[in-house]
Amino acid sequence: MVTTLEPGALVVSLDLELHWGMRDHTPATDPVRAMLERSRGTVEALADLFVERSVRATWATVGFLFASSRQELEPFLPSIRPHYASPALDPYVERIGEDEHADPAHLAGSLVRRLARTEGQEIASHSFSHYYCLEPGQDVEAWRADLAAAQGIARSHDLVLTSLVLPRNQWNPSYAAATLQAGFTCIRGPQPSFGHRPAPNRDAAVRRAARLADTYVGVRPPPTTAWSDLHDTDGPYNVPASAFLRPFSPSRRRLQPLKLARITAGLRDAARHGRIFHLWWHPHNFTPFPGPNMDLLRRVLDEFAVLSEAEGMRSLSMRDVAVTARRG
Repeated sequence: MVTTLEPGALVVSLDLELHWGMRDHTPATDPVRAMLERSRGTVEALADLFVERSVRATWATVGFLFASSRQELEPFLPSIRPHYASPALDPYVERIGEDEHADPAHLAGSLVRRLARTEGQEIASHSFSHYYCLEPGQDVEAWRADLAAAQGIARSHDLVLTSLVLPRNQWNPSYAAATLQAGFTCIRGPQPSFGHRPAPNRDAAVRRAARLADTYVGVRPPPTTAWSDLHDTDGPYNVPASAFLRPFSPSRRRLQPLKLARITAGLRDAARHGRIFHLWWHPHNFTPFPGPNMDLLRRVLDEFAVLSEAEGMRSLSMRDVAVTARRG
């Protein structure tokens, strides 16, 4: 076993975005709204499972969702906004209901408060507006304004955000200084593979296919991160993704064992070599088939429990990682 200054760690981050993460390609039709409303229960079930298993998770939440009403949201809307070349990407044209009850797909203040008071759960940012850092038509000043709005609406919940997950994994290294200045000490960088490489969406279909293949037949174990590779010389610490917990699909039912085997291989590699395994997904991914999705997650957490006992592996939020790295 390789000895390191820090033991291995499991980091779990979830992209809490509801309709804001899909609005550019999926209209808020009645079936979509119904699914997203059910997904709020999925969030609560996941949080309860994490508490039961003593798992510290990071909930990267779109800033719009911190509001419980349109009236509550409006004071935080930034005056400087991105002007994307593709009008479909502009979230500020989206129609928002009067309050959470009327529009649970776009407003979720009560859900954010529920997570914030749940033991071991970190509220983080998924930007204020599900911002796309690599799309034409936006710039660093709009990015600064977006992050300031995210911090502002978080403060209305008595929260300070220190971890950031980039929508569509579009990390722009030239924004590192602005991100750090906005108070973010840690980001989830993209997984180091072709399908996860930061890029505008012009080649999204090719990259989606690559990511799908990566879930089942990608390199095993999936990439993990050495503590010595964390750095913040020009910006926040980068804790890159290791694997996406792809949701259950009936058509790929027989591939479930391959998916589980690849994730557990990553956990074992991180535990035995003192590295970080970063697992992520969207809570709404679990909603269509909650049974098999939750079962797979429990099996992943079973393996983590074994490694925690045998190898000293820890559960850390993204904020925990940044604090540990700074201390070291």
